[in-house]
Amino acid sequence: MRSFLLPLLCLAFVVAGCDSVPTRVRERFEAPQPQVRTYAADQRAVFDAAVVALKTIDFEISRSRPNQGILAAHSRIQASDAFSGEARQYTFDLTVALNDAGQVDLSALLRQQDESAAFAGATNIALRQHGLYDAFFAALEIELRKTGAIPAAK
Repeated sequence: MRSFLLPLLCLAFVVAGCDSVPTRVRERFEAPQPQVRTYAADQRAVFDAAVVALKTIDFEISRSRPNQGILAAHSRIQASDAFSGEARQYTFDLTVALNDAGQVDLSALLRQQDESAAFAGATNIALRQHGLYDAFFAALEIELRKTGAIPAAK
């Protein structure tokens, strides 16, 4: 009887589907999506402000294609204090595009690369949340307000 009950219980879980899986568990296995902000401004103005914002938070531009709305930047390599051979670097992949409503969507995906002597090669992990997202979008809004691309806050 027990040997029949276990496969039946497993089948019940499979038939129940993924709807019963909590959202937090599902999110752990899905690839992180870019963070998107929408601006009522000119596409080129948002692109140029993004370049300045990245430089403000100490990122270097590694790829810039304004006509295609593609922008990539990387941070300095942060070596560990010990002689362990560990290092970390962050990269931003940005796209600036018009949406259907005629506004500009800026999507940003932050990646973290770690390298250590413990394993060959480097990791390249997309991050869901990080303080660098907040720092970038804050610097971007400041630059957009400074250039007049979006109205200043009252």
